[in-house]
Amino acid sequence: MAEITSQAYQDLRDYIKNSWKYIELQDESSNAILRLSPSDSRITSNVEGNNIKITVVIKGSDSDIIKPKTFAKSAIFNVSTGGQPFSIESFSPFTLETDQDELTVIHTIQVPKVL
Repeated sequence: MAEITSQAYQDLRDYIKNSWKYIELQDESSNAILRLSPSDSRITSNVEGNNIKITVVIKGSDSDIIKPKTFAKSAIFNVSTGGQPFSIESFSPFTLETDQDELTVIHTIQVPKVL
């Protein structure tokens, strides 16, 4: 079996960073609460070493959030509805209850680096 080169791993990181389409925030039962595209102002993404980090900041005052709402997972998709997630990350459940509440989710995808 052949190993891919370090440049190939870098290409994978670049592809994921530039090509992911949607991040979905979910409740503890994996039910969708909100699916956002990279163009949404609440989203930022960057590459740090061999990690792609997608950050979402949700506020209780956001018009598309019906409170109270408990968030517990994030998932990456390539389609706006339905589909199968490419990556799922769980975090400690957090409930938005008031307009002043704020949730920051950092979804990290690791693509190993060859030394």
